[in-house]
Amino acid sequence: MAVVREQRSRCPAGWQPPEYPYRAARRGIEGWVRVAFDVNESGNVENAEVVESDPPGVFDIAATRAVSRWRFKPRIIDGKAVPGKASQVVEFKLDK
Repeated sequence: MAVVREQRSRCPAGWQPPEYPYRAARRGIEGWVRVAFDVNESGNVENAEVVESDPPGVFDIAATRAVSRWRFKPRIIDGKAVPGKASQVVEFKLDK
């Protein structure tokens, strides 16, 4: 199971958890990924990239794929939606 552990500056308006990588689940590996991204005026994610992860490289693809599909409420300034930057930590934990 993957969960959003921490939110920075924006809350997802629509999201699904990432798929747990099969090999990591089979080996009992847990971890987390911090993903930085842009949110456009429509609330769509653009330019998602891994900032850091532990263990490195194990969950990066699953986390960036998931975050890239999320939608956010756009920030409103002076009555207009404006783009902005955000980051999320996605934690991967196995059900015990």
